[in-house]
Amino acid sequence: MNDVDRILNYMLAHRGITCKECEKEIGTTELRRRICDLKEKGWIIIDVWEKGLNRVGSPTRYKRYFIGGRNEATL
Repeated sequence: MNDVDRILNYMLAHRGITCKECEKEIGTTELRRRICDLKEKGWIIIDVWEKGLNRVGSPTRYKRYFIGGRNEATL
């Protein structure tokens, strides 16, 4: 199984993924590139900004990516 498949499975099982989750759970820092790969395979990806705190406690924001479905026209 490659990183794209692992990310897709994680997103389906855990209601989305963030860069931090991807690095911790999948072991890659290339989430944005793998999201592009999923889009090229016909997956509809939705992203939303979330707010949180960084490692030193300062406010930050980051994206969470979700599977929005499959684009049948690209199959």
